[in-house]
Amino acid sequence: MHTSRENTEKLIETIKHELKDSINPYILDNVNSHVINRIKKELSSEQEYRVKTYKNGREITVKIYPVGNLKRLAEQKAQEVLMNGKKITLPHMGAFERFVVHDYLKSRNGIKTQSFGKEGKDRHIKIYPLFGREPKKAKKKLTI
Repeated sequence: MHTSRENTEKLIETIKHELKDSINPYILDNVNSHVINRIKKELSSEQEYRVKTYKNGREITVKIYPVGNLKRLAEQKAQEVLMNGKKITLPHMGAFERFVVHDYLKSRNGIKTQSFGKEGKDRHIKIYPLFGREPKKAKKKLTI
């Protein structure tokens, strides 16, 4: 027979596995406070995750955000922008994920970030270079 502690540890391992290569949060609904506290204690101690709890009446939703993956994605894309001098659009993200990316890149020289799209899941971030310019289409000279 599995104990509650063993089940919680298995759940934590499942969460880590699911978030390994993801930028999307892992979502748990209707979890008891003991499990929430164990998850927070275990995952919040690592810089890879951020555990947030949301209440809607009596219902509790826990979202575990892979902030380490978000920061690595932001770093990789910022490097691409700096190397290529061209803007890059990141995938659609929720509000907290966008906050993590903006916050991570805010002190970065040579780039700026901006969110676009309708509120909700359609919002995304564009990373722009602050130097140079994007190539423009060449205009043909008319010779007579």
